[in-house]
Amino acid sequence: MRQEGFTHIGLTGRGLTRESLPEVGSNAGRAGAVASLADTDRVAAWLSRQKPADMDKAAVSRASSHNVKLTVKSRLMFPRGPNGEVLPSYSVATGCEVVGREEDVRSALADLRNFEIPAPRRQIEQWLAELSVIVAKRSDDEFAEGLRLEAYASRLGAFPADVVRKVVLEETYKFWPTWDELEKKCKALSSPRRAMILALENYREPEAEPEYRRPTDEEKATISKLVEELFPDVSAEWKARATEEVTRGNCMAKE
Repeated sequence: MRQEGFTHIGLTGRGLTRESLPEVGSNAGRAGAVASLADTDRVAAWLSRQKPADMDKAAVSRASSHNVKLTVKSRLMFPRGPNGEVLPSYSVATGCEVVGREEDVRSALADLRNFEIPAPRRQIEQWLAELSVIVAKRSDDEFAEGLRLEAYASRLGAFPADVVRKVVLEETYKFWPTWDELEKKCKALSSPRRAMILALENYREPEAEPEYRRPTDEEKATISKLVEELFPDVSAEWKARATEEVTRGNCMAKE
């Protein structure tokens, strides 16, 4: 079961400025791109201390600082377990509306990519190791355990640092989670930012609406002649009314 709606996270994110997000912006160039590996690690470490919902709001706020408005469209999911039991609902972003100039959108896109930075591999492995000692799991030999941690860490590296830390260490698990469980949680939590970035990547500024003007006497005469040619068998009065109707007001596009 699902329910769709618009997530106006930008309204609550307006107070988040570049000054309040030092790690994401302090080591970035004019376009907002992180400059070096050291900077990437610093941003990842800062992101891992944040809440994903706050980072979604911060991303909208950062786009707003570039004069770009983002509105994320979301879907509320009501999952059920294998035995039909009701599981906790969660929200997944399904798209994002963008309003702004293409030049500003490009700047916002470069900036928002910083909110997608993953944690370093070694950090993810540490989080997984911590999870492994607080949940029940089957006993494996050291080799199999190492392969599992390596496979999980590699796949979790595709998601933002704050999302992975929350899913691995802040979610509740009775048993060691399957990859399917972790992936679904990570995809749901990272979906707002993914939707924003995808929308920014594919954005094309709408063409300006054409301006209209009143027709000249010459244009009215041309239209009158065309009406005469198309409707030779109708009355002169009808032709006059038709010509007046189609040449009324601002009906000619400006070149």
